[in-house]
Amino acid sequence: MMEKKFKLTDVVQETLLIPLYYRALESRRGKKAILKDNLAEQLVKRIDYDFSKLNKAKLSKLGCVVRGQYYDNITRNFILSHENAVVVNVGCGLDTRYQRILEHDKAVFYEVDLPEVMALRHQLIPEPAGDHYLTASLLDVEWMDDLRQKHPDGHFIFIVEGVLMYFYEEQVKQFVTRIAERFGGGMLCFDVCGTMMTRHKVKPDALETSAVEIRWGISDGHVIETWVPNIRLIEQESYMNFCRPRWGLMGYTIGLSNKIAFKFSSLLQFEVVKGQRMRD
Repeated sequence: MMEKKFKLTDVVQETLLIPLYYRALESRRGKKAILKDNLAEQLVKRIDYDFSKLNKAKLSKLGCVVRGQYYDNITRNFILSHENAVVVNVGCGLDTRYQRILEHDKAVFYEVDLPEVMALRHQLIPEPAGDHYLTASLLDVEWMDDLRQKHPDGHFIFIVEGVLMYFYEEQVKQFVTRIAERFGGGMLCFDVCGTMMTRHKVKPDALETSAVEIRWGISDGHVIETWVPNIRLIEQESYMNFCRPRWGLMGYTIGLSNKIAFKFSSLLQFEVVKGQRMRD
């Protein structure tokens, strides 16, 4: 009996297939793989989509797996160094971090995304016992308040991977502010496009023919600190500092200077300094 194929048509939701496919491709490299993701390999076979059109996007192909591994390591370290760790994957799409991190049983995981995405996720990745699915927008506050109430002693880490560049600055600022007001003592991690891309309307190579818009970006992570008083930048990292030989001449050249590399994209992690909780 032929296994049912799942099809996505919405242009924004198609963006969740890009990192999934690139993780699957990387995983097939075997011992040379930066990131191993057996589940991604299986899921790609179950989705009715022309993935071949993504094969030429060399920068995005490597960037997605570098980003995934970078935030996997941060999440793993957070779990091992904090009691009552709560991992929240915001805009989760078809991410498989819970399955990739062997230490997942030492934390509580949550996946947050829009209704149509979570409906697909439920079909493709049935909800594990330790990974809870929440149907919500990152702009909602109800799920944030619910999590804070359910885990009063929890130490929270929020991972927002490949998401915030599709929102406007005021929306991003609102989201960051709400996290900072509620989850002091935790961490907030997300990636950004740089100002070189947003000012000149340059898209990542995997999105060059897509109608999706890149609406926001920054080149200096310290900008976020000016939005909220209890947010502190821990690290701003260049993609090109990882796997240098695989970036090609252009990527290697850009990667020689973090200042230049940050104008295109970067990986950020922030501390949410513990303080008085505020409400909207």
